[in-house]
Amino acid sequence: MLSISNNQERMSYTRLLTVCGLTCLSIGFVFEQAGQKQAGVLLLGFLLGVVLFYTTFSFSNGWRRLVAEKKSLWFRAQMLMIIIASLLMLPALGEGSLWGGSVRGYVRPLGLSLVVGAFIFGVGMQLAGSCASGALYNAGGGRLKMLIVIFMFALGALLGTAHYEWWMEQINVEPVNFLALYGVWGAVVINLVIAGILYYIFRLIEMRKYQRVEALWGKQANRTGKQLLGGALALAVLNFITLGYIGRPWSVANAFPLWGAKATAFLGMELDLDFWTYWIEPAAEQSLSGGLLDHVGSVMNLGVVGGALAISALTVRFNIDYKVKLTELLTISAGGLMLGYGAIIGFGCNVGAFFSGVVSGSLHGWVWFLAALLGTTVVVMFKKTLART
Repeated sequence: MLSISNNQERMSYTRLLTVCGLTCLSIGFVFEQAGQKQAGVLLLGFLLGVVLFYTTFSFSNGWRRLVAEKKSLWFRAQMLMIIIASLLMLPALGEGSLWGGSVRGYVRPLGLSLVVGAFIFGVGMQLAGSCASGALYNAGGGRLKMLIVIFMFALGALLGTAHYEWWMEQINVEPVNFLALYGVWGAVVINLVIAGILYYIFRLIEMRKYQRVEALWGKQANRTGKQLLGGALALAVLNFITLGYIGRPWSVANAFPLWGAKATAFLGMELDLDFWTYWIEPAAEQSLSGGLLDHVGSVMNLGVVGGALAISALTVRFNIDYKVKLTELLTISAGGLMLGYGAIIGFGCNVGAFFSGVVSGSLHGWVWFLAALLGTTVVVMFKKTLART
């Protein structure tokens, strides 16, 4: 028994050294190739990946459980995350600066593209079995079919950039910025009230169905609840750090159209992106002409994959899952395309449009949530109907 225990300790120690070594090498490589800032971005992404994977913090799974089973544990954790992040980030955004640097939030117009894009994203999320951040950290944990989702997400996002101009010409109204209208604490109160009401409503629905509610804290909370609570706190803090470090909140989907563009260029496909409205915008044009390691969103997303890979290896939860049936392949491919397309015309995903949009004080974040939840509901109800028949 003692020999077995010593062997296990040596294996754990070896895994720890290997993971730490590879992490340091990765950060060092990015530092050498792209500079100090990008190395810091990779580290931030790494920490996000660790938190997402270890706490199983999932938007797609949480919303599916909310609609299909009336279980609100994951969703209530998301509302707490928004409350904490609002208290941290809105004062800084109101000041316009943090740690000596200027900061800005995500404030987007309200209109047809937002609603349709979010709805399409909500449908795609349930078909693919994951959202943008979920695809990244699940791929890092060994679910290789998520690589298909990521690839199709990139293609869908690229397709979305082709139609971006048309969508922007449809019905759109001016953004509603709670910060500009009501000041910092007015915006904080609005977010706290909306998140609190949603928290209470779905908690009440769960209580009526099961006569009990899965707890997030306290003696009644199980391991999952405590992990989700820790994840909510950690992700809120990491989004705040992201705001201070790169000058804007956390976003995931903005890297995917660039990946799609780079992939088509690598394959020798000439798409004349210079004439697409999306790619004429200065930030997009600069990212297109630069390398992936120069792009903040790409480096952060790679960090999420790396962080998930590292923590899954350390906790012995890394499990290569490559089996996929033809029907599932078609479903997740369609889901990935819808995720990418919806994210572009709807101004982001669960992270950039919903989480970071809401904590930027923009009404579009809450509108995006409602439309995406409707898309999720349609798919979940459709699957339930199929199961009955």
